[in-house]
Amino acid sequence: MIKWKQVKTLREGDVCSETILGNVPEDIVIRNGERITLLTIQKLIGRGIDWISVFDDEEEYDTAVNDLFSEEKLEKFSSELSQVCEETLKEGRIDIDKTKHISDEINKEIIEEYGEYVVPSLVKLKKMDDYTFTHQVNVAIIATILATEKYGKEKDVIEKFTMGGLLHDMGKLWIPEEIIKSNERLKSFEFDIIKKHPEYGYKIAVTSGLENQAILNAIKYHHERWDGKGYPEGLAQLGIPLEGRLLMVADVYDALTTRRPYKEPWEPYEAVSFIVKQSKKMFDSEIVRLFLLSFGLYPVNTKVILTTGELALVVANKRGSITRPIVKVIRKNQEVDIDLSKDDKVSIKKVLKVRMLRD
Repeated sequence: MIKWKQVKTLREGDVCSETILGNVPEDIVIRNGERITLLTIQKLIGRGIDWISVFDDEEEYDTAVNDLFSEEKLEKFSSELSQVCEETLKEGRIDIDKTKHISDEINKEIIEEYGEYVVPSLVKLKKMDDYTFTHQVNVAIIATILATEKYGKEKDVIEKFTMGGLLHDMGKLWIPEEIIKSNERLKSFEFDIIKKHPEYGYKIAVTSGLENQAILNAIKYHHERWDGKGYPEGLAQLGIPLEGRLLMVADVYDALTTRRPYKEPWEPYEAVSFIVKQSKKMFDSEIVRLFLLSFGLYPVNTKVILTTGELALVVANKRGSITRPIVKVIRKNQEVDIDLSKDDKVSIKKVLKVRMLRD
């Protein structure tokens, strides 16, 4: 049951049953399903909000939607990894302890917060030069989510994928800067040079004292394809270590959805559709299955039309509910979240603004 409460009577621990915005859409005071804190109450009062709706009976509440990371924390990870990269260039060695510290923070938050409903936040580029380390943080987050889907809360197993994500592109530090920062698509000989980065990264990691074979596998084999057309060794199918197969999906998704000097970012749905289409070609179908269980066919920020005719935005996915995410619609000038996994009368009819899918 839902009831209205005056903001001044709210208690810490009350559960909000609506999403409340400030003066601009980006200013989200609290999401549907989040618990009230003292900071929340202060925000509500500061924005002149006197009443909100809350769940009257906590036992009825089971749809908490959590952003995995705050923007500040994502920027912190990116900044810390940038420092590791700079030191690696100067010293010729990766600071494994500093990298593990970042890995532990990512790992801890995902294991603790990855519940039934989650919004998997990723780092946004501030400038193009940020690409290498923001990409590595994003890949680490995606890889950790996929590993959590596969292994549950087995921290010792999952952290190998987190570390692998953070380190998978370290070899690019040894690729000429004019190739890495090129504003145009790479020429054939330039691509041959960049294809050496998994082996460079592997050698740097070994020289730095990294001995964990699972992490080394992630670094060396994240560009091997299921059909054997990848690099550096042209391994195929189950001959590719699991870490490489999983990291490849995470790597490709973030690369496709990130703006680069030579390309516009793909929309999330377009990137997911590509990954599904390339199952058993580029990707291990089991890893693709894990990806869909975690991110859904309609990932966060996908714009859709519902069977009701309403325009909606995907705001979260329920684990395992591949085609029925949580969507936000505007009804009577208010935002309303609809959990399609619980409302079988409404479904997604059409995805908006998706370009022709690539072969």
